[in-house]
Amino acid sequence: MGAINRGWLPHFTPRRRRILTWCAIVFGVVFIYLYVFGVSAWFVIIKGRNLSGKDDPSLWKTPVALKDLSISSAPGRKLSYFGYEFEVPWDDVDEQKTRLVGKWQLISFHSGKSIVFYTPPPNEVVNGVPGKNGVDRRALARFYGDETIQSDYTFIRAALETTPGDIGLLTPRGAAARTIMLLLMKSIQVGANDGESGIFLIQTKDFHGFQYGNSANRPPSIAADLFGNKGRTHFVFRDKRCAGGISQPEINRVIQSVRPVHQQASSVDH
Repeated sequence: MGAINRGWLPHFTPRRRRILTWCAIVFGVVFIYLYVFGVSAWFVIIKGRNLSGKDDPSLWKTPVALKDLSISSAPGRKLSYFGYEFEVPWDDVDEQKTRLVGKWQLISFHSGKSIVFYTPPPNEVVNGVPGKNGVDRRALARFYGDETIQSDYTFIRAALETTPGDIGLLTPRGAAARTIMLLLMKSIQVGANDGESGIFLIQTKDFHGFQYGNSANRPPSIAADLFGNKGRTHFVFRDKRCAGGISQPEINRVIQSVRPVHQQASSVDH
């Protein structure tokens, strides 16, 4: 057989071999990085602007303890709705405007203040996550962690305590995906409850939970989400005549007095 013409083959000099070797190493490292850390790289480089806190600084806020724990002693009234009773520090309930709106109880006052009261179903958030039964439930536990999905309180708290700083270019793929999902949940919770001015931890005799909004900043509304052994309650405080005019002691009067009662019918105790 005649000699093979190798003129068309590249001439691999030692220097060129070293360059190709390093290129192969770099390519391999990049491939491994994208395979292992691809989710976090996608988050930081591509989608980081939406969830990095640049457009939503509240994603960097985490729940802190309330500093003002004082309770208003102003003359008020005891109200009862949906199997719960609580005190309000005002005695000017507007009976004509106080009404049931769907599943929400609107309580109006002549002063312009109002409270919206709601009792969400138990574990509404956790049960709304896809894959809540059988094998899917176990997969969900592996993804989020058993402690995180024990209840709505633990799930929401995990989300509220997550910040964009928990994910970086070296975050493993599974941890990055979990962090992104918790950040999405946090964005929804804070946005829906007008919590941009602050998130606070609440502890009462029967409940623990979160307050969204700092009364000192006079936000348009302040929400309180309370979780107990027998259920969950949700309050929204507003003052249409003076945005944020409801003080922290007045809010504390309501949330510290709420407790479950036996009667289920909505009523106002005069």
